[in-house]
Amino acid sequence: MARLAVCKGCGKSLQPDEKHIHNSKSYCSDCYSSIKRYSEEYKSLIEFICVNFELDKPTGIMFKQIKELKDEFNYSYAAMTYTLWYCKEILNKTLDKKYGMALIKYYYDEAREYYEQQERLKNQVAKLENSTVITRKIKQSNSKRNNSVSLINLEKY
Repeated sequence: MARLAVCKGCGKSLQPDEKHIHNSKSYCSDCYSSIKRYSEEYKSLIEFICVNFELDKPTGIMFKQIKELKDEFNYSYAAMTYTLWYCKEILNKTLDKKYGMALIKYYYDEAREYYEQQERLKNQVAKLENSTVITRKIKQSNSKRNNSVSLINLEKY
């Protein structure tokens, strides 16, 4: 009988048909999906950095800052990417490679509030799309009314 694999995420014993392999490590389906998402978010952050900072690969200080933001502040990679996008596109900040990821610390909360506001607006629009529009037709009379009571009609005098 072969030895059972153990999930590197939760430590659960895995049957051969239950195990998923990522970076030569075995995971259960729940841990695999979270590890896969985590990996995709990291790759998109690195790609965003390379494109917007005009680099082939992030600098050492950038990797250090990413690790620090992840460990100390518990920011996700997707949140870091969104914050950088928010600084560049919404606030029109220039991303300079000598400062690296420094903007994330200062604009993270503001970017999160902006994201939440956008989500609320999206939900409100979705609610409005499901509603029906009621229109009323108002008939206007053709007779001319004297709308101004305080003005004196000089033609009478």
